[in-house]
Amino acid sequence: MNSWNQHLTTKVASSFLILSLFTVGVVGSVAFFKAREALKTSAFNQLRVTATLKEGEITRWFEDQQRDFLLVTQFPDVQANVKVLLNSSTTEPKYKISHDILSEYLKNVVKLKPNFKEIFIIDRSNKVILSTNKQRENEYEILASITYIETVEPGSSFNPIFYVSAETNKPSVTLAAPLRDATGARQGVILAHLNLERIDQIVRERKGLGKSGETYLVGSLITQNTFISKENSNTQEYPEGIGSKGIDDAMNGISGEDLYKNYAKVPVIGVYRWLNDQDLALLIEMHQEEAFLPAHQLAVTIVLVGLVSVGFLLIGVYWLTRQLKISRLQLENYSRKLEQKAHEAEAANRAKSEFLANMSHELRTPLNSILGFTQLLTRDPSFQSSQVEQLEIISRSGEHLLTLINDVLSMAKIEAGRTTLNENDFDLYGMLDSLEEMFRQKAESKGLSLIFERYPEVPRYMQTDESKLRQVLINLVGNAIKFTEEGGVALRVKMGNGETHKLHFEVEDTGSGIAPAEMERLFRPFVQTETGRKSQQGTGLGLTISQQFVHLMEGDITVSSTLGHGTIFSFDVQITPMERLETQREQKRRRVLAVAPNQPKYRILIVEDKWENRHLLFQMLTSLGFEVRGAENGLEGVHLWETWEPHLILMDMRMPVMDGYEATKRIKAHLRGQATTIIALTASAFDEERAVVLSAGCDDFVRKPFREEVILEKMAEFLGVRYIYDVDEVESRKDETTPSSFTLEPSSLQVMSPEWVAQLYQAALCTDENQIFSLIEQIPEEYATLANSLIDLVENFRIDKIIDLTQPD
Repeated sequence: MNSWNQHLTTKVASSFLILSLFTVGVVGSVAFFKAREALKTSAFNQLRVTATLKEGEITRWFEDQQRDFLLVTQFPDVQANVKVLLNSSTTEPKYKISHDILSEYLKNVVKLKPNFKEIFIIDRSNKVILSTNKQRENEYEILASITYIETVEPGSSFNPIFYVSAETNKPSVTLAAPLRDATGARQGVILAHLNLERIDQIVRERKGLGKSGETYLVGSLITQNTFISKENSNTQEYPEGIGSKGIDDAMNGISGEDLYKNYAKVPVIGVYRWLNDQDLALLIEMHQEEAFLPAHQLAVTIVLVGLVSVGFLLIGVYWLTRQLKISRLQLENYSRKLEQKAHEAEAANRAKSEFLANMSHELRTPLNSILGFTQLLTRDPSFQSSQVEQLEIISRSGEHLLTLINDVLSMAKIEAGRTTLNENDFDLYGMLDSLEEMFRQKAESKGLSLIFERYPEVPRYMQTDESKLRQVLINLVGNAIKFTEEGGVALRVKMGNGETHKLHFEVEDTGSGIAPAEMERLFRPFVQTETGRKSQQGTGLGLTISQQFVHLMEGDITVSSTLGHGTIFSFDVQITPMERLETQREQKRRRVLAVAPNQPKYRILIVEDKWENRHLLFQMLTSLGFEVRGAENGLEGVHLWETWEPHLILMDMRMPVMDGYEATKRIKAHLRGQATTIIALTASAFDEERAVVLSAGCDDFVRKPFREEVILEKMAEFLGVRYIYDVDEVESRKDETTPSSFTLEPSSLQVMSPEWVAQLYQAALCTDENQIFSLIEQIPEEYATLANSLIDLVENFRIDKIIDLTQPD
């Protein structure tokens, strides 16, 4: 055991040392590169500022020299005396007078303007006839690289010409202004050699660039680039000219910044600018070694600190490994306890899921019988109106009980984490209208006003979880009406804070309000306010479920209330607006009286272990004209399928002996069974049950308690059954949609294009109802009577009339 502990200690220490060194290296590297990037950004900012300041100063200096020179040349006394010098003989007295005046004036200008190193005048033969440097008079000047200036136009650029002075062997600039007579002919030139020392001062000022910071100007001397201004520059060191990435880019008219090697092959960080007005390249550079030195120092410091820390930590690791022997025993004991707890929690979850499934089945199954037989009894024409009213009371009570059960089961599903978002496309306006119709009678019975208000910008069609949104609104509006005795309830819908993907809802009432002390526990499950307890209604789950549903739809629900004045619940939900739905036609509920004649005798098999449910479906289907048989379990159902060969099976999924899953698999395993439609009947509370049922081989899914019209619509969908509907209801609907004076004739279709009529004809020939409805939706609103008439023909299975109306001549 001791050798095992020693071996473990060595492995742990070695692994820790390697990981620590690797971590220190990674941290140091990351810190270095991060610091380097930060320093690079800071250095570029500083260099850019310096370059901008120097560029401005250089430009202003050359512009000042240009203006000063022109002022000197255009001074009236200068012009007058220059004319005398150029047009008189040197022996004439006035020549000497003018010469002395100009000489004295130009000397004073040079004293006042030290940037002018020498000012002189030459005649037509380029002979110096006057100069502030007496030794230069009577010499001849070579006008090879002279910058001529005659006028200064607003906005014009000044491009001095640089050349290497024969006297100083340094870059120089000479300004010149032609002296012309009245005819415009040049009589001479006045020139000024500029003193570029100020340019050197501007360039050499480092502006806080550190020890290695360097700024210099580069210009082009015909065949090569050279320094125009630079500290300690010696052009003889670079007889073939100077060059670098910064110099080359700038001399090509490109301004920028980068890391590169300078003219001396030293790595620098630099900013370069092309001074277009002066035909110069300005470069501001700093050695990379100095610029990134703090990053190196930081990385070294981090590595040193890390290594010292690793040393101390290794000592700690060695001590900790000595405790492994004791800790191992403790951990093993603790692991056994955790494993036991995990098994207990897993068993509890399985028990909870099984309890939910059993509760859903046991509660929904009797409700299915109550609500189903109520629907059957309301079809009996012998019942009096008072008895029908009593049946409606039973139905409403059953629906209320179903709502309470759904609330409890929904809360259980939420706690179990089994509630998911199921988005679908739907008509918001239609949903709000149906809710308003649902609550209208209840509000009026209490003498309350009910207002449903939607703002114009609210889209009609959208995508979100319609079912959960509807449930939230039912809970909030239902509570508002329940706890309001006078005044009214208002539901307002608008876009959330100007966003196109958020919908904002507000439910306001004038009820008794909620006390501040009750606000904190308002959304807790099974907790009711004082008003709710007094009403002795509900489960205290509606607001909790609503809050969870709103959270699923990426929103939040808030409440503001004033005791005795009313309450406002508001929430936002995430939506996806749509221009239209794929299918905008709403199915209208109509009571089925019987199976339409001239159809096969459809055989329907009911596999259900509860006698009440079998009897309910048997009574409902046989009264309409179907052949019906029943089976008590899946095994009996399989035998009946083999001998009787039904067209459709209504299969309960939870049964003794053999459940619906196994029975469905056995039937669908046969080729003949694949042609038999099986619709699952289940009382499960879980949405995922649908996927399980369909994977077992069922063709569709109906949840208990079911409605008569749902079962009949499924049979029509899968078997193509046609029904005879309640005549009074059909006629009343026709009266609402089609005026008695309207007769549907071939000429009625002339409001549409011939291509549309031809498409309708082809769709009718193929009995393609989806295509027919798609074409009907293209009919303009002003011809709604035509659209409604065509819809009636399709819904009453008279596609043959559409063929007659659209058949080509």
